[in-house]
Amino acid sequence: MKLPKIMALCESVLRQITLGALLAGLAGCAGVAAPPRSSVPALPALAPLVTTGATHYVILSDLSDVRFLVYRRGPLAAFGHNHVIRAGSVRGDIYLNHNFELSGFALTLPVAGFRVDEPADRAVEGAAFATQPPAAAIAGTVKHMLGPAVLDAARYPDIRVRSVGLVGPEWGPEVTIRIELRGTHRELTVPIALNKCGERLTATGTFQFRQADFGIKPFSILGGGLRVADTVTVRFHIIAQRS
Repeated sequence: MKLPKIMALCESVLRQITLGALLAGLAGCAGVAAPPRSSVPALPALAPLVTTGATHYVILSDLSDVRFLVYRRGPLAAFGHNHVIRAGSVRGDIYLNHNFELSGFALTLPVAGFRVDEPADRAVEGAAFATQPPAAAIAGTVKHMLGPAVLDAARYPDIRVRSVGLVGPEWGPEVTIRIELRGTHRELTVPIALNKCGERLTATGTFQFRQADFGIKPFSILGGGLRVADTVTVRFHIIAQRS
């Protein structure tokens, strides 16, 4: 057998082994029993948003876009896929105060509505997302993502994001946000581009967070030869209508 054919055959076998191990690992992680609901700790409360004297905007879920970019890593990364996970529903409110530093917002992202690797979402994210994963791989990703090892959707059906404070001009503030994810919270400072046009308000930006900061151990198989990167990139484009 000629060398090119041998190499092609080896690559095909390795892909089958890797995909099989990946799906087996996903199924195994999804089968881990979640701790009882009584063990879910209460998160420390934040002060209420300042609504007095503020203009209220309601987020338009069908026009807004929040997406998570998850990357493959490791020596065998070529045999895995990067993923685009888009929030299928974003709910919430924005309060734009005359005293801008008192402005704030609250968002809710139901994890059951997350959409994984839809072709249109992957198409705009460039060459790193050019290859569409097979349906079986996407189904395995969804099962693992919603399972107790990652988002634990049965116990924590929503990701919540609240503003804590902001500084800077109205068109481009830096906002400190608190993210509540699977019973844990972290605060990050995120630059946001803000635009008012008529009765609508648009907020756009990009930031990153580490899964480990929320108690999530990134998925890994074959001794780390193929693994999920700890850092996740978040893009958001929020459109809200004045109420």
